[in-house]
This record gives sequence, structure tokens and C-alpha cells, in this order.
Amino acid sequence: MSQPTVNGHNNGGKTLEQWRSEIDQIDGELLRLLNRRVEIASAIAGIKVASGLPALDATREAQVLNCVTARNNGPLDEQGVRAIFASIIHETRRLGTERMRELSAATAGARVQGVQEF
Repeated sequence: MSQPTVNGHNNGGKTLEQWRSEIDQIDGELLRLLNRRVEIASAIAGIKVASGLPALDATREAQVLNCVTARNNGPLDEQGVRAIFASIIHETRRLGTERMRELSAATAGARVQGVQEF
């Protein structure tokens, strides 16, 4: 017997609730990975502060966008992949910039405190 279809698409024998549950699990994994990405970006922020580098690296951001679109096998189209990853990069940079400000302020404060101790 064939699987039921909706608008001509096979539903894989799953109910709406089962599909939504699977999406919820995927969303949880995406969230875990996005938070890990931000943790790594925070570490990179420390390196950038120590090296005197700016938060924005447009070349690297373009490289990331080109890489993910090249690796995409669909069904998400290139425009969708670029939009999603541009948003991820934007938020990661925003948080990384905040971290860089915190680190810069802490470094400057430590230097001032060290001068005051003499």
C-alpha cells in the first residue's frame, strides 16, 4: 500500500506531530551548534584584541558565504543559504564585537591599574 500524500508529496508515514517533533529536535541541535559557534567567535575575539585586529573581516565573511553556498546540495536555494548565514555571521560578529570591547576595557583597566600601583 502506498504512503498517504499531501499535495502530491509523500509524508513518510508520519503525522504532523511527529514531523514537528523532528523539527523541534533539529532546532535544538541547531541552537547547540550556533552557541558553539559563538563560543569559538569569542575565543577569536580574544586573539583579535591581542593582535590589534578589527572585528570585521569582510574577506573572511565572503569566504564563509561562498563556502557554504558551494557545499549546499539543497533543497534550500543559494539565496536562502546566503540569507541565513549572513544573519548568523551578523549576530556572531555583534557578540564578538561586544566581547572585544569587554576584553579591550579589561586590558586597558589592567594597564592603568598596573601604572597606579607604582
